[in-house]
Amino acid sequence: MSIKKLILLALALPIHVHANIFFIKGNTVNDTDVDNAAIYFNAGIDPQTVAWLLSSIDEINGNYRNIQNIDIYLNSGGGDMDSGYMAYEALRKNPTKLNMINASNVASSATIIYCASNQRYAMPMASFLLHPAAAANEINDYLKPDQAQRILDDAEKYNSLFRTIYSSCTKIPAEELKAITSSESRRATYNIENAKKVGLVNQDMKQPATYPVTYYITDMQN
Repeated sequence: MSIKKLILLALALPIHVHANIFFIKGNTVNDTDVDNAAIYFNAGIDPQTVAWLLSSIDEINGNYRNIQNIDIYLNSGGGDMDSGYMAYEALRKNPTKLNMINASNVASSATIIYCASNQRYAMPMASFLLHPAAAANEINDYLKPDQAQRILDDAEKYNSLFRTIYSSCTKIPAEELKAITSSESRRATYNIENAKKVGLVNQDMKQPATYPVTYYITDMQN
């Protein structure tokens, strides 16, 4: 896109910035006319980015009373498991229909967020990664047996969470889920065709769309 076109776009659409959230709405769009919106989430999973995601959805629900669908485009390598699970519970109880779209890569704890919707799409070249959770070693020193066991217990708690959620949004057999979450060497990667076979993607390819309201979330530092 040329510089001239970018300038014209900036003049035509108001761009609002809050922290790492960019919000665009057409000048001629009335709030009551908005029934469809999009969120592009291009970030890792942590308390801050999840707060941005959930607050953006709340803002859309609050500002546009006729909203029917929110398309959430995810590109995330994962991150904090607790933040991912909190988002999962909040999103799946949201009153507005949420459509999850894998925009490029959905991996690790980001798959939990992806599974929060019953409407799951993916772009043609998108990929998924399912693998074991990792537990932090905050001691950074030699470990005594009970300390090592606590780390293993923490990891198993999150791996059990993975298995429970995956069993609700995929057709992957329990034995295979156990293997995937037990060893990094058994990690599973899926393209869109294989993701459809296991039920992770359960909708046809998402068609390109324009939205009257769009949010962009990134953890990129300025």
